[in-house]
Amino acid sequence: MKNVQLSERLFAAASLVPKGSRVADVGTDHGFVPIYLINENIAEHVVAMDVNEGPLERAKEHVHEYGLDEKIELRLSDGLKELLEGEADTMVCAGMGGLLMMRILKEGDPVGKGIKTMILQPQSDLVNFRTFLSENNLVIDDEMEIFEEGKYYTMMRVRSDFSGDITPEEEAVNEIVERCGCDKERAVHICHRFGPVLILRKDPVLKDYLEHELSVYDKILKKLSENEHTDRMRDIINKKNDITTVLSLY
Repeated sequence: MKNVQLSERLFAAASLVPKGSRVADVGTDHGFVPIYLINENIAEHVVAMDVNEGPLERAKEHVHEYGLDEKIELRLSDGLKELLEGEADTMVCAGMGGLLMMRILKEGDPVGKGIKTMILQPQSDLVNFRTFLSENNLVIDDEMEIFEEGKYYTMMRVRSDFSGDITPEEEAVNEIVERCGCDKERAVHICHRFGPVLILRKDPVLKDYLEHELSVYDKILKKLSENEHTDRMRDIINKKNDITTVLSLY
């Protein structure tokens, strides 16, 4: 039987999972990512969890269809609440808002449960999300920017046990400060907005996204009156400056 066909976004998430992992898939939906991970011999075992019974039932049907009942365990769970300590070393959480994902990480205590690698794809609040990771010593060590069906998605691999001499964020901040003359605080903000690894890698899809955002802001600025929207204009100009700073690194 052929393996499941993942969307480009979910394929990117799966590709960041280390081989030999024991995975907790949070918000498994149809169960396609766990099936793919097992069939490709990337994961040894998956606990596939969802907060809703409907998606879990569909996932159960798909898992059974592929004969993977013994390798994929399905569990009704709000985030990581029903995951036991030591059951997984890797977590996948894709396709939900950044604030919800932050709540799952805060309440679920993944590090305390033995999770060392997190594959995360927040769909909003990226600045707050990356700031949260940094403040909790969770290091982004890989990132992917995906364009699918007219939308941009950011995939990140996060480590709780990063052991390098310098984190990608520190490296990217240093590069922005040295090459662009920014102060450190602004360089950190730029990294949290656009992603340290994507910036270091000069990611081509990130560049497309930046150029797209720049054109959007230009159109907004043309419509605003300086007298009526001073604060709004200042905010957009600052956002444009962040973008041009990153583009100057390419």
